[in-house]
Amino acid sequence: IVNPGQWLLNAIGSLTQPLFNRGANIANLKIAKSRQEEAKLLFQQSLLNAGKEVNDALTAWQTAKSQIEIGESHVSVLNEAVRKTELLMCHSGATYLEVLTVQQSLLDAEQTQVQNIFGKIQGVIKLYHALGGK
Repeated sequence: IVNPGQWLLNAIGSLTQPLFNRGANIANLKIAKSRQEEAKLLFQQSLLNAGKEVNDALTAWQTAKSQIEIGESHVSVLNEAVRKTELLMCHSGATYLEVLTVQQSLLDAEQTQVQNIFGKIQGVIKLYHALGGK
């Protein structure tokens, strides 16, 4: 050993270095744990958002489907009303204005039915996108 003082300083330095690095190691560990927690929370939020999108799309589709069923019965009732009003006009004192009024109601119901069908199609498209389609 050429210089015992130098050797002693090197030994003390190598023994105390982990003590000084310990603070940095603990800080790095805390940073890594917080990043892991952040990634976990972002993943959970993504899952919740995906579930919400699927649920919203299914709800829109089911609502449109039930509105279509109701609209079909409404349109069929109004078709029957138009037929009966035309018969009344031919065989009694009903005016053509009454026939036109019933036909206008039928047209409105048919337009609503078309909008409901469009809503159902949009619900299917939203569901496709929510499930990962492009």
